[in-house]
Amino acid sequence: MTEQNTQGTASVAQQEPARVKIADIAIRDDWQVRNKIDDATVNTYKNIYKNGGTGSGNLPPVKLAQVDGTLRLVDGWHRLRALDLLGESTVEAIIFSATMWEAQYAAATANMAHGLPLKPSEVRKVFNVYVTTRQHIMPTGRIKSYRAMEEDLNHRVSYRTLHNWMKKDHPKVASKMAEQYGDEDKARFHDGGPPPPDTISALSAAIANLDQALAEARSMSPQERGHLIAHAKGIIAGIEGAGPWSMSEANTDF
Repeated sequence: MTEQNTQGTASVAQQEPARVKIADIAIRDDWQVRNKIDDATVNTYKNIYKNGGTGSGNLPPVKLAQVDGTLRLVDGWHRLRALDLLGESTVEAIIFSATMWEAQYAAATANMAHGLPLKPSEVRKVFNVYVTTRQHIMPTGRIKSYRAMEEDLNHRVSYRTLHNWMKKDHPKVASKMAEQYGDEDKARFHDGGPPPPDTISALSAAIANLDQALAEARSMSPQERGHLIAHAKGIIAGIEGAGPWSMSEANTDF
């Protein structure tokens, strides 16, 4: 596994926006660093879309990362919500190729430079993704200084605050940093191996959504439940056609 750098190693697969079916986009709620969707922002975007919606001076395309053949949302939660409320089925999108780590970090940092200002708690979530996806590690294997991390995070938080967050949220990394920068003659920090590439797997996220659909179905009317069943059958057919699959392998984990 190669180390990630602060600029990201994701490669742009397509510069021009493409029209994408919203239903084909995988949306990971755990990648959204905002504490909640802002209804006022969604309503503003709805009005913009009603009056044209895209192009210069309007709303930009959403950004999608293509990870192992799946399109994953990294920027545009409020825009997709607005389009969904308007009953739209497609969206203009910029697509780029990325690894799961790159896509997750791109999602975390998407609102650092634009959009509704992040709250301190939301910036802290960005920082934790920054560490989880190993942006704090230099190609040499050494850990970056807190001042360098502050620069990586667009100076949205001071290096002193990052120091405190690291001690509380990632004490092992903080300890290695104290060793590394406290005495340069000590052994260099060596990479002990990457963390799991994705804390919540794509399978786990999909199953959680299906479980949620089942929970919601219990409170539906017979007509609503019938509509959901018809939709679910279409989803199952789509899953079966998404690629090779094995029932025996699927049953080994659940």
